[in-house]
Amino acid sequence: MTQNIDQPQASLARRIAGLVAGIAIILIFMLVIAPYMDDKPFIKPLVDFIEYRDIDASALYYTEIEEFSHASVFMDNSRRFSPKPL
Repeated sequence: MTQNIDQPQASLARRIAGLVAGIAIILIFMLVIAPYMDDKPFIKPLVDFIEYRDIDASALYYTEIEEFSHASVFMDNSRRFSPKPL
């Protein structure tokens, strides 16, 4: 059996095309789909809350925001004091 020399080139081209397609899909979601979803009735209250409270929604940690502090305490207590099966 002989191996086709063009096969690595085709594989590289296919991988590059996949990368470009993936980046395009992400950009379409970020620039078209996500802004369109902001006005939907099931997302609008959350968007309004984030804007009203001036929350940085892209932050990794929300330790300095009072609402998230209360939510963290509630989640910890829910796990710690949840009903146990008999």
